[in-house]
Amino acid sequence: MASAASAAGGLPLLDGGAPFLGHLAQFFRDPVSVLKRGYASRGRMFAMNFMGQRMNVMLGPEHNRFFFEETDKLLSIRESMPFFLKMFSPDFYSFAEMDEYLRQRAIIMPRFKAASMKQYVPVMVEESLNLVERLGNEGEFDLIPTLGPVVMDIAAHSFMGREFHEKLGHEFFDLFRDFSGGMEFVLPLWLPTPKMVKSQRAKKKLHAILQSWIDKRRAVPLDPPDFFQTMIATKYPDGRPVPDEIIRHLILLLVWAGHETTAGQVSWALADLLQNPGYAQVLRDEISGLLGGGNGGNLTWEHAIAMEKMDLALRETERLHPVAYMLSRKANADIEREGYTIRKGEFVLLAPSVSHRMEETFRNPDAYDPERFNPANPDAQTTSNSLIGFGGGVHRCAGVNFARMEMKALVAILLQNFDMELIDEVKPVAGASTYWPAQPCRVRYKRRTGSGVAAAVDGAALARAAGCPAHA
Repeated sequence: MASAASAAGGLPLLDGGAPFLGHLAQFFRDPVSVLKRGYASRGRMFAMNFMGQRMNVMLGPEHNRFFFEETDKLLSIRESMPFFLKMFSPDFYSFAEMDEYLRQRAIIMPRFKAASMKQYVPVMVEESLNLVERLGNEGEFDLIPTLGPVVMDIAAHSFMGREFHEKLGHEFFDLFRDFSGGMEFVLPLWLPTPKMVKSQRAKKKLHAILQSWIDKRRAVPLDPPDFFQTMIATKYPDGRPVPDEIIRHLILLLVWAGHETTAGQVSWALADLLQNPGYAQVLRDEISGLLGGGNGGNLTWEHAIAMEKMDLALRETERLHPVAYMLSRKANADIEREGYTIRKGEFVLLAPSVSHRMEETFRNPDAYDPERFNPANPDAQTTSNSLIGFGGGVHRCAGVNFARMEMKALVAILLQNFDMELIDEVKPVAGASTYWPAQPCRVRYKRRTGSGVAAAVDGAALARAAGCPAHA
C-alpha cells in the first residue's frame, strides 16, 4: 500500500559507494556484479545510490508479482525509461495513457496469435537455411556477429516483407544498430555523446525509409497482404485510421525489441548447448524424431510446437542469461513494502539476472538443467513470476512467442546441419548494455554427415516455392 505518512526507513543501502557518485561508476562498469553483491550482503531488498538518487532493488517471485501488478498504478513505466521517449515518442505504446496503450497493443497482438505465427515459420526456416548455405561445410563463426544479422533478417522479412528485406535489409540493419545505441540507462540523455548523435540520425533515416515504404504499399497494395500491408490498413476499434507515425514506431519497436532480446538469447542458447553436449544430443534426437533426416527445411509450426525439450532448453537459457538483466519503474507515491518505505520519485528495479539464480527459488541455480522446467518432472520448478526474462503483467513482451519460435527454428537447423564446438570462453559483455555474450565467442563447425546434399536440394526447393529470384 502507499502511505506518505509512514515512519518506516528506506531499504538498506548497499555499502561501498564512492563520494558523490555512490554506486554509479561501479554499476556502469559491471551492473550484474553490483546487483549480486547487494543480494549477498543485504538480501532480497536493498538500495543503491546513483549520485543521490536511490535505486531500490527487489528480488524474488513475490516482489516480481508486486512490480508487475502495480505497474501503471503505484509504479510508472513512463518515468523510468526516459531513453524510450527519445527513441520513440511520449504518446507511444507503454508510455502513452493506458487507453491509448491498449489501443496500440491491440493492433499488434493479433499478429502473434497462432494463425499468424504459422505464416512466419517458413520465413524463419528460409533465413536459417540461408545462414547454413553461407557457412558452407566447415569453418568458424562468432556468435553475435553471425546470429544477430539472421535475427534481423527474420524480422525484416516477416514484418516488412520479402521485397523490403531484399532491397533494404542490410542498410536497415546497419541503421538499426546505430538507433539501438540510444538505449542509455546511465548518462544524461542531453549529453551529445557519439552514440546518442548517431541514434538520432539513424532514427530520422529509419522513419524516412519506413514512410516511403508505407506510401509505396498504399499505392500498390500487396495481395495477399503480409504483416506490413495489414498494419497499414489497420484501424482503431472506433474506426479511426492508425496514424503513419504510430505505424512507423510500432514497426521500429517490434524490430528493436525483438533484435535486442532475441539476438542475445539465441546466442546464449547455442553457447549453453555447446557447453552441455549431453542435452544438445537430447535436442538432436527430438529434432530428428520430428523432422527425419535432411537439413531441417521441412520444419513447420506444428514441428516447432512439438519441440518440448527445445522449449525447456530455451527457458533455462532465459533463466541463466536474461538479456534484459534489469527492469525499472518509478514510484508514483510512497510505497510500504515489508516494513520499508520507498519514497515517491525513487526508482524500483527488478533484477532477473539475480532473481533467476536465487537458491530459494531454483535448486542448484548456477547449474544448466532444462529439466527443472519439465512439468512431467515431480520436482519441476514453475513458481509463478519466477522467470521474467521477457517481463510480465500487461507490459510483457508482445512478441515473446515469435521470439521463441524464431529461436527454435534457428537452433534446430544449426543442430541438424552442423557439429559445433566453442573456441572461446563464454562471458557476458562488459558494461551497462544489453547482456549479450562478449566478442569474440567463436564456434568451430563442420557439416554433419548426410546433411550437405539434402541442404542443397531442400534449400533450392524452398527458395523456388517462396519465389526467390536467385533460384527462379
